[in-house]
Amino acid sequence: MSIYILLGPEEGEKQNWLDREKKRILSEYPDAEMHAFFGGEDEGNMLSEVLSQSSLFSSFRFAVVKHFENAKKTDMLFPAIADFMEEDAEDAELVIISSETNLTSFPKQAQKLKKENVITFWELREDEKKNWIRGYCRKEGFVISQAAIDEILDSVDNNTQEMKNLVSSIILFLRLSDKGKSTIDLEEIETYSSRTKGETGYTLFRAVAEGDLEHSLLIVSSILLYDQREMIPAFSVLSNQFRLLEACLKMRGERKSEAEIFKNVSYISTYASSKSRPGIFFKDQDTFRKGMKNYTLNEVQDIILYLASMDTEIKSASTEMARITYEEVIYHIVSEKGKLDSLQLSIDSL
Repeated sequence: MSIYILLGPEEGEKQNWLDREKKRILSEYPDAEMHAFFGGEDEGNMLSEVLSQSSLFSSFRFAVVKHFENAKKTDMLFPAIADFMEEDAEDAELVIISSETNLTSFPKQAQKLKKENVITFWELREDEKKNWIRGYCRKEGFVISQAAIDEILDSVDNNTQEMKNLVSSIILFLRLSDKGKSTIDLEEIETYSSRTKGETGYTLFRAVAEGDLEHSLLIVSSILLYDQREMIPAFSVLSNQFRLLEACLKMRGERKSEAEIFKNVSYISTYASSKSRPGIFFKDQDTFRKGMKNYTLNEVQDIILYLASMDTEIKSASTEMARITYEEVIYHIVSEKGKLDSLQLSIDSL
């Protein structure tokens, strides 16, 4: 029986440990099954089934329970975990991840674990955080000033996952806006903040309509950094705008002039709260002009179907998986034009 408990506030190092462990498992058991569960969702029955029953199709089962601090003691997760701790399964491993710093809220069986099986990841010291940011920038080919580092540390939670998200977004922004730039100072941080804070589903659609993948991904990063909750309405806007683009392309197929299209086009929204008015505002016409140039009617219809198929994934993405999920959706729209025959709808949730 193998079980590890990862505690503490340092989410980035926990993820690094998990990535290494997953890689090790797959090197020893290439056919291993990977499962992820989340505290607070009471998935105890499913976890128990994974841990207690050997698979017919793989030689090993690897299960991760994230955000265990959200689990209630009445949840079925507790007896599922306790039962596994009492067993001697050689073909399964369980990793439990929590932001807590002790085992108080865990099943009592956790107290019997060896010290090396309970790992606490503490927040980095101030100088370590600064060195981490400096080193990350150096690996990406950038030099960052002390003032810029201080500004970043004032803007994020004090763990390397949050720091990585912000710094990578700033670097992507600089690569897009100034390809010769290799230094990051306070001025660059302020420019990034002022230019990306107002990103919405409409600016995301504009970048997607232009076929600009890098800019689209930067907008996703910006929305996530300021408020992850805004990604759901952003994708609702994206879906509605593609329906409007579909209506434009249908009218063009009927040999309607551009002026007629922009004056009279309308669509039926799938979202009750979204009301459509005929026509397209002048300021948005160039976006739809580019959209009609870069996407065919069949491609737009594929994208609409794809967004509908991904609706549950988009709305249920966990904090750790949000960026990967949203970026994969945008990549598939811009690069694959929503082709349904090449989808991989089951995103690796580990």
